[in-house]
Amino acid sequence: MGGHNGGMRTGPGARDPNFRGIDPAALAHLIKQMQAASSAVKGWLAGHPPPPGVAATGYRQAADIERWATEQLGMLTRRHNYAVTHPDAGGGVTAPAPPPRRTGTPRTGATPPGGGVTAPVPPPRRKETPRTGAAPPGGGVSAPPPPRQAPRQPHVTPRGAGDLGDFPDRPSALRAGRADALAADRALADRKPVPDPVWKRLTAHADDPDYTEALFDRLGPAGAAGLLRTAQGHPERTAALRESFGTVGRHAPLDEKWLRTFLAQAERDGLRTEALALLARADLGDRTQAALVRATGEATTPRVGAERPAAG
Repeated sequence: MGGHNGGMRTGPGARDPNFRGIDPAALAHLIKQMQAASSAVKGWLAGHPPPPGVAATGYRQAADIERWATEQLGMLTRRHNYAVTHPDAGGGVTAPAPPPRRTGTPRTGATPPGGGVTAPVPPPRRKETPRTGAAPPGGGVSAPPPPRQAPRQPHVTPRGAGDLGDFPDRPSALRAGRADALAADRALADRKPVPDPVWKRLTAHADDPDYTEALFDRLGPAGAAGLLRTAQGHPERTAALRESFGTVGRHAPLDEKWLRTFLAQAERDGLRTEALALLARADLGDRTQAALVRATGEATTPRVGAERPAAG
């Protein structure tokens, strides 16, 4: 699943045995600890090579640990990036009902308002319930036994223990994003259409934080404007580009300079209005949204055709 808004220690997940999810802050701390441990092991390996003639068993074991930690870091970083860019409202988790409010009944022996001592409060009488199959008072047939309830089905959040998307780790997703950016760059430089396979992969991975980070980093603002130009007349491509802008805007915020350059290139292509509409409808995140306000010089960003959730 994505990051749980309430926090795993304090939100409903802390009291629900069926909850599965990721605490992004705790995972980020674990990643830092593993990075430090990996660096420490690398330093030890570099400074303590096994002497000639001495068994290298311990050295090889330490090297295996360092390799394992490095492999895990790629996977854990990817889970973290997915969690923070795909926040989950809680999925199937339901917060437990609050405990009943305590009444103002004085405690046994406590002095009530106005003085005096209260009489001890008798315990509640147990209600006599006829045993199943026993004849009720006055004769007749007893009620049938209550039906057995089906076992409670676990309610887990939609993304389980954390999404990995279509790539096993962050480096794999980064390589794919860079490869597609290079293919798009070559096509744009040769004034040829961006290959269909690139658009298919961009559409499939538009919500992938690592893929879109590498894609936009390698394309740059001019290349992104070129994608916008070649997407004209293809609503599904424009939608994929808009979603990818939103993903990278939340994960690796675009700054004012990047956005100014993108809009300037779009204006040279006669597509400034379309570029503003795309940005206005993308879920960019607070930092990129603030940069867009500065880049456009508007008090508020233009909301051309903004897709707002239905009221209520």
